[in-house]
Amino acid sequence: MLTLVQLLPVIKKFLFIILFVLFFAIAPKVLAQEEFSTSYDTTYDVGSDGITAVKEKITLKNLTSKYYASNFILTIGSTEIIDLKASDDAGPMEVNLEHKDNTSIITAKFNQQVAGLNKSQTFNLSFKSKDFTQNIGRTWEVNLPKIPESSNISNYNLVLSVPVAFGDPTSISPSPKSESQTFDRLFFTFSKNQITKSGISVNFGTAQVFDFILKYNLENNSLFPIMTSIVIPPDTAYQDILINNLKPNPVNVTVDEDGNWLAWYRLPRRSKQEVVVIGSAKLYIKPKSNDFLQLSQQQSNKLIKGDEFWETNNPAILSTLTEIFSQGTPKQNREKTRLIYQYVVSHLKYDTSRLNNNNIERLGAVTALNNPNSAVCMEFTDLLITLLRANKIPARELDGFAYSQNSNLRPLSLSKDLLHAWVEYFDEQKGWVMVDPTWENSSGGVDYFNKFDLNHLVFAIKGISSKMPYVSDDVKVTVSENDFLGKPQIVIESEAPSYLWAGFPANLSVTISNQGNSIQSPITLTINTNTIKVLNSHIINLNSIPPLGSTTHQFSLRTPFIWQETRDSLEINLGSETITKQVTIKPFFMFIPIPVIFLSLGITVAGIYIIILGIHFYRKRGYPPKNSVSK
Repeated sequence: MLTLVQLLPVIKKFLFIILFVLFFAIAPKVLAQEEFSTSYDTTYDVGSDGITAVKEKITLKNLTSKYYASNFILTIGSTEIIDLKASDDAGPMEVNLEHKDNTSIITAKFNQQVAGLNKSQTFNLSFKSKDFTQNIGRTWEVNLPKIPESSNISNYNLVLSVPVAFGDPTSISPSPKSESQTFDRLFFTFSKNQITKSGISVNFGTAQVFDFILKYNLENNSLFPIMTSIVIPPDTAYQDILINNLKPNPVNVTVDEDGNWLAWYRLPRRSKQEVVVIGSAKLYIKPKSNDFLQLSQQQSNKLIKGDEFWETNNPAILSTLTEIFSQGTPKQNREKTRLIYQYVVSHLKYDTSRLNNNNIERLGAVTALNNPNSAVCMEFTDLLITLLRANKIPARELDGFAYSQNSNLRPLSLSKDLLHAWVEYFDEQKGWVMVDPTWENSSGGVDYFNKFDLNHLVFAIKGISSKMPYVSDDVKVTVSENDFLGKPQIVIESEAPSYLWAGFPANLSVTISNQGNSIQSPITLTINTNTIKVLNSHIINLNSIPPLGSTTHQFSLRTPFIWQETRDSLEINLGSETITKQVTIKPFFMFIPIPVIFLSLGITVAGIYIIILGIHFYRKRGYPPKNSVSK
């Protein structure tokens, strides 16, 4: 029989086994972020077909002896995932895929649990998706979401691999840690610090061409004729517009304060008119020119004021700005805008359920701020513009078409015809800069602040007003494989008399029309003469003239002496074009009204003389006055 002393080691061993079993029976079996650290080695291999193969080697390190992980959950900014697989040292792992809003949630169950302080377990996760790469016409675009939000990511290395056939990248944001090339692949390496706050964007190609058709239905229900206008896509710093056809021809096409092209039509009373705009747009990844005009104080004041949906003086807006800049206010517009932009992206949540409503109601900035879970692109746009303007940063709204292969990640929500809204703010160093808070929010952190894309085609600019101009809701846009070169065609017409009367004023009317298919850039109009004087300025700096647009200018002319008789040439110079008009100057006394005046004066004098002479003879004949008395 064993003594108690002999049984003691057996008892201790038995109790240890029981405690060990009980510990793992009651210990949490899910990943608690604060109890684990993770490191990632991730590779995105983009195929020539645009499908991206993702491979992740994930190492999980236990920071406590109290927990172990039974599964791993990863949220990815992608909605279309195929060929999902996972494995650890024990073999294939059970994986589950769930879609929520615009993300995919992957749950991988470990085959074995590793417990103990500083113990690590490594597993591999792989899948494919076509959400990360887009082929648009002759360009390729790669957009990778930012790294998973976690305070315990100890390390994150990312390698992006693309085919050499894509060409050299024209823009990369952020700049890669390193670049290399093999025979048929390009490699870009990024570190954790580079992609913590935003994702990766790489563009291959410098320009993109779209063809568009817009239709407007105009109606005049009044009893009188009216003049009305429609907005057509304008040139901007990032796009060139070619107008192939505008049916019917407008009375004129003008440019408003925001830079919109307005086509004007005269509508008879109680009439309807359909207008069709057919054209092409070339979009650029970088501004067409590094030169830009600084805003005047008057222009700046108009672009920081509040409006119906931009409630800049609302206490909630001002309080939010105080919160955003609680750590201090940067000096430059770009850095102030960055903080405000990041707040809007993180505060609002895109509400896909509102897309089911055929008549989406615009909420405005304050309502969006107070209802952050019910936003579409208008709320992201209105809130960002309002916060920027309240901080005295000029900002405006851009409405138009945005190309998206996956509307769950990059939604288009203004109408059934894929219209979208985004923001443009003024940077003192770069001029107008486009940003899209909606797409950064909905795409899992793809960077739409530091770099833009070739997918946003502007139809209208709203700066002076939050409501005008209205954009057509009948839109068709297609990617074009054809390039184009716009060509303005300037026609000069002048209305000047063939002769001038010396010393008398005369008017010269000059009309410059653009009958080409693209805008005429600013140009100088000059009137040159020899004898004739131009009373007002003979040099006029003309603003841009859009296709089918025209402008008319009046010049006051006069000769210095009334007795001159000569000939002179009026030269009208516009850029490299010159037209000459011969003018005859006749002396004052040959002015047609002069003989008439002298004849009339002679007749008048002769008439007065005859009357006086008749009175004189009448008295000479001796007729006594009627009231005289004979003696």
